[in-house]
Amino acid sequence: MESYDFMSIVMYPTLMMRRSFIHDCWLIAKSVDNEELKEAISLDEYFFLDHRDLFELLKSKDSRMITHMLKSEC
Repeated sequence: MESYDFMSIVMYPTLMMRRSFIHDCWLIAKSVDNEELKEAISLDEYFFLDHRDLFELLKSKDSRMITHMLKSEC
């Protein structure tokens, strides 16, 4: 419990809820094509992409985001 910050515990008592929230934020940022928001979300410690997200990212040829993810190793 000590490794979590206070707001994370209050808002997202389980890791899966936090991960789902971050993933939903990613989907929203991707749908509105907000590059800054996508980059900020991808730096969150609970950020993840599944195989469908990666496929969509490659299909969209979003080279800026792909480069960012490779550099940040997320």
